Amino acid sequence: MMRRSLGRISHLVKAGLAQQSTSLEIISTSSQMIVPNQGALSLPTSINIWDVHNWRLYSSDTTANGGPPSADANNSAQLVGGNSSVPVPIAAVSSPLEADAALDAWGDAMDKGDWEGAWDIFESSFPVSGPEFPELEEILAWDPDAEDKAGRREREKAMQEETARARVVKIDDQGRAHGVGKRKTSVARVWIRAGPGHVMVNKRPYDAYFPSLPRRNDVLAPFFITDTLGRFDVMAAVEGGGATGQAQALRHGIARALQNWDPEMRTPLKAAGLLTRDARIVERKKPGKKKARKSFAWVKR
Repeated sequence: MMRRSLGRISHLVKAGLAQQSTSLEIISTSSQMIVPNQGALSLPTSINIWDVHNWRLYSSDTTANGGPPSADANNSAQLVGGNSSVPVPIAAVSSPLEADAALDAWGDAMDKGDWEGAWDIFESSFPVSGPEFPELEEILAWDPDAEDKAGRREREKAMQEETARARVVKIDDQGRAHGVGKRKTSVARVWIRAGPGHVMVNKRPYDAYFPSLPRRNDVLAPFFITDTLGRFDVMAAVEGGGATGQAQALRHGIARALQNWDPEMRTPLKAAGLLTRDARIVERKKPGKKKARKSFAWVKR
């Protein structure tokens, strides 16, 4: 839509309005035009005119017979924002033509420094509140990645459930489930079976093999997590490392054996981190160093 009409129509309108007002500008064309105190002008197209001094928009629609606009509500000359027999608020811009006209009027007001008038045009033509606009709290709380995150969580959960269903019970002909656990340089081979809850480590009771309470807690942790304390007998062979490494290797082996006994136990064991191999080991000694990082005492002379 051009800012001003060109050609014969523009000249006719300007000539017809020259005696009426010098503040009227052509901003769009349709099929008829009505100017206050002057009546209808019969032109090939109608004209939307903006009174830049009084901030009024004059427009008219094409009638069915091509004659002057009637007094019908749908085909009447409308004074938008001014005093007319059929007033229509500027907010009722229902076509790109009207929106362009309002934007052009707003631009003229900005160019002329009429900030109040420009704001009135903008606020009334393009409201920023209403039932079609969300509340500010909703906008601030909106997460553009929420749907993607929810979908990703659902896919991950489905994959975990499918993996859990794919796992089968692994029990030998003697009714035992086997698991191998590792920690630092320690390796524990564990067998469990249904029983009153005896735990034997290297042919000794676990409380005799691990006199420290924290190490005993490490050994029994998988049973506390799965709520199976006192339901399994454990026989384990551990080698390598010290007390901490052996106790935590035994914990790892018992957790894996419980998973092989009942795959449904995988979820709580995995959530507690008991099925993950702890890869931390002692860092090797470096040449020229006393240990991995420690240096020898420095002597100036």
